[in-house]
Amino acid sequence: MKFSGVGIITILLFIVMLTGPGCALLGLQFGKQTDPHAEEIISQIQKYNARITTSKGTGELTLLRGFGKEKYKFAWAAQAPNRLRMTLLMSGHPVETIASTGQWVTFISHTGAHKPHSAVSTDPDLTPYINIPLRLSELVRLLLGKVPERPFDWAWTLPETPGKVFASQSFSSQIQEWVTDENAKVTRYRVLDKKKNPIFGIEFSNFSKRDNFYIPRLISIEKGGRRIMDISLKNIMPNIPVKESVFRLTGS
Repeated sequence: MKFSGVGIITILLFIVMLTGPGCALLGLQFGKQTDPHAEEIISQIQKYNARITTSKGTGELTLLRGFGKEKYKFAWAAQAPNRLRMTLLMSGHPVETIASTGQWVTFISHTGAHKPHSAVSTDPDLTPYINIPLRLSELVRLLLGKVPERPFDWAWTLPETPGKVFASQSFSSQIQEWVTDENAKVTRYRVLDKKKNPIFGIEFSNFSKRDNFYIPRLISIEKGGRRIMDISLKNIMPNIPVKESVFRLTGS
């Protein structure tokens, strides 16, 4: 049996619709407009600490694995949207360094855990290198006191949870969720599957004021509903000048 080009495209679209977000979600997504309340919340989220473009600081990072913990200190310099220099230390000794110029990214293990690796990438997945289930730009946003945001087509709220907003992209099986408090600060960000089971999430707490910005000092990351990491920002300096050379790092 032969199919025309139009027929093949129609079949492929039909398959995507069946295997994508699910019939119920597709019925809502296709041609859906963002409701005004969701639009208002999203606008506030996007404005939150939007004027922070660079930061430097030090902090502590705790990896939670089973019943054990791995604790590191770290220092960083970051510039929106995807420039970063970050070094993890244990007992005062460097363990891992990541540097991104915005086009090239370099990973260096100071313990020999892996060979130095450089690649052309504007926004790599950090999981294989430092076990953080985030993209580089999302880590930069956290270190700038901001909240992650992935592309979406529309957003909505539910009457029973007015401080919670959802967003999704057409033909995607993932849903973003932001939870805000009475002061419009985001206290939780999650990525959910089509059944609203958490894929990974971020909790924001211990907010403090620095240079007229309210910055969360404790960031807890969970994966599959289980907390796997705590990031404590002990010292953060927003909008501090950062030389471009800081983000360059050779793989040798």
